[in-house]
Amino acid sequence: MKKGIIFLIIFGLFINITAGASLISFYVVEAGLSERENVQHAQIWEDAFLDVFFEAGYIVTNAPILRLQNKPNGDILGAVAFDAVDVSDGGIDYVLIAILDYTGNLPAPGEISFYIFKVIPRGLIYEKKIEGKTFRNMREELEDAKSIVRGLVPYIEGSR
Repeated sequence: MKKGIIFLIIFGLFINITAGASLISFYVVEAGLSERENVQHAQIWEDAFLDVFFEAGYIVTNAPILRLQNKPNGDILGAVAFDAVDVSDGGIDYVLIAILDYTGNLPAPGEISFYIFKVIPRGLIYEKKIEGKTFRNMREELEDAKSIVRGLVPYIEGSR
């Protein structure tokens, strides 16, 4: 009898704990490539974002990879056609934008910019730019991208 009551108390405590996970939407943007060029770097970065944030316990979604003629200046959210109403209606808490800049006909991005926005209240919570690298193979690039993305997770955890 006592074991049954203890079990019910412990079970009741677990039922009352609500699981709350933030929903993060990723936008990967290629800037400076012509429409005909086919590169895999954006796909690698998208895979890294989805893998790392999913493993960290977030609900993740991604927008289609966007290709722009030039790297956007100023309104980054406007450049990726961000719609705050649709995003907040969809329950998205954070938006992470990665811009791979190929300016100068580079085979790999020369610079990668990261922007993390909180949807409600709307605001930029993190911005960083890093120099691009060249890699021997795609697996090496994916592991490096995952390492960099792991460094972004605490910025979202810290703004909850």
